[in-house]
Amino acid sequence: MDFRAAKQNQIFIFIAILLPVIYGIFFIRNFTLPLTGGGDVDEWEYVGYYLSQNLRFDIFPKVILQQNQTFYPFGTTQAFADWSLESNYWFALFYRLKGHGAWLNYYYVLSLVVSFLGSYLLLKKEFGLKKAFFVGFVVTFFNFYALNKYPHHFNHSTIHWTILSIFSDFILVKRIILREHISVKWVFLKAFLLIATLGMNLGYICGFALTSFVLSLMVVGVVIIKRYSKKENQLIFYLSNWGKELKNSPALYVFLSLPPLLLLYFYLPIVWQIYQESQTLHFNNAESPHLWSHPLRMMFPYFPFFNATENPLTNLLKDMPEGLGSGSPGWFCLGLGIIGYISNWKKYWLVFLPLVILLIISTFYHPNRVPTLKIFPWGTFNRVPSRFTSILPVIFCCFILPLDWYKLKIHKILTGVLVVLFLIEGIVVYQFLYKKSPYIVDGNFFNYMAVVEKQKGEAVLDFPFCVVGGDGTGLKENLCPVFVYTCNVYAMRRFHHKKVIGGYYSHINPVAIKGFVEMGVGKLTKPNYTDWRSASMVINEFSEEQLAYFIKYLQYNDFVGINLCVDLIHEKMYKQIVDNIGKPTQSTLFPGAGRVVFIPKPDAWRKLTDKNKAAGMKFPCGC
Repeated sequence: MDFRAAKQNQIFIFIAILLPVIYGIFFIRNFTLPLTGGGDVDEWEYVGYYLSQNLRFDIFPKVILQQNQTFYPFGTTQAFADWSLESNYWFALFYRLKGHGAWLNYYYVLSLVVSFLGSYLLLKKEFGLKKAFFVGFVVTFFNFYALNKYPHHFNHSTIHWTILSIFSDFILVKRIILREHISVKWVFLKAFLLIATLGMNLGYICGFALTSFVLSLMVVGVVIIKRYSKKENQLIFYLSNWGKELKNSPALYVFLSLPPLLLLYFYLPIVWQIYQESQTLHFNNAESPHLWSHPLRMMFPYFPFFNATENPLTNLLKDMPEGLGSGSPGWFCLGLGIIGYISNWKKYWLVFLPLVILLIISTFYHPNRVPTLKIFPWGTFNRVPSRFTSILPVIFCCFILPLDWYKLKIHKILTGVLVVLFLIEGIVVYQFLYKKSPYIVDGNFFNYMAVVEKQKGEAVLDFPFCVVGGDGTGLKENLCPVFVYTCNVYAMRRFHHKKVIGGYYSHINPVAIKGFVEMGVGKLTKPNYTDWRSASMVINEFSEEQLAYFIKYLQYNDFVGINLCVDLIHEKMYKQIVDNIGKPTQSTLFPGAGRVVFIPKPDAWRKLTDKNKAAGMKFPCGC
């Protein structure tokens, strides 16, 4: 590399680190307080907190999955939490060392750095410095769907290793198809990147990387076999070269094997444990609820007058888009992909084939009607097809990478069009992102949690409670009457450390809620709307039977008291609870739920605690 290229390389590396930091300063804006804010936001810290409290080492790491820290007192499995082991380990480590903090926001910025810098370093030798830098920028800062996923679906916004793994698959296929050199060092790098994806979101982000790798192996496998039939033994050629490289520097390759082996040690036992646990439970996948997004959304732009962020034309397309910009990579990324594929397909169609197959089976995937992704073990519980959107910019950038832009006949016109799209869509999306404000916890929040933690008893009663699954389990049973505002309340236990009745998991087996249904706790409340998306409060007051049941439920279970969401219940119900149980001693704001007061369990009631009686409660026939 000459002096000029070396200088350019240093500048590109500096920018690839600097831009994510600048993005964090202007768009994340919280590097002191925990990541919270209601809805799904609280889940991401909670899973890391759970790992910190339930991780055991017995030769290999193991997580206690069966627990009653949620769904108290019956308990459930933690297998269907949204595991993302890298960020989970990250949070668990810093939580154990430093307590609560903005640990996931630091992780997020590092994720952007790895996406940008990693893409650049991985691609620069293969395609040149400028292309590598451009593509790294696009997959990091023009991946609008992934950017919009922060913080609501945090583990779908941190996708760095999957980005790099898919790029490395593309390079692998290219080198084999075009008979190019593959070194052992590169094989170790590929192994590291693939194993690192086990630390991403298991159900989706890791799954996309695994699917890409399997499809790539299938294509190159067919090519190698076909060439072997024509007396060209390409596999033996590679293996022979790798053997020579290993013999020449054995110590180096022992050292290079350590990072992937270390990741395997921390990830694979837990991934296997979660997989085995999930397979012990039966789900009727043929009837499973889903959030299907119409494939035509790929054509939607991010324009001021027609913004894919708003998921337009839902009534016309009759779909259920999930996330901001569901299914749409934007016209800038789409344009790159179309130009790249059309210009390169004659020479690279076979190189592109695994990506094209991945694109087709993922874009047209429907969890019930066209379950293409469920042929893979990691696709079993994929119920949100549009989460593939974050991979689209990576695929489209692969299509553009081999292109010599200046050889295009109309490259000046295309450049002008892409620059206009770049500016329009960039301004629209980044204005939207900047309007997002970080949630700042109430001034009395931590004091409130400390008071609850100090109370005698193993659990706290959050009311209204929320026992629900992302698959809809628990909604029709009225176990989560005000879903939008209370689905995250269970995760407050990472602050007060008490067990809770609530819980929110991606999938819940009906057996897990059987105890609550038989006890009749869903008959205590009536929301203002039957549609869970619209319900905003409980509108009934307790009948005499309901009040008696509620009091006995508090008495028999080992509750320290009640976290009462005042903004979500009727004034008369609030007065009934205060008059019959006691006055609040603390108040604060819960993210999502709003104003909450703590009512301690009366001391005289503690002797009434009886878990057997609690388990045998029925409504309305007796307590």
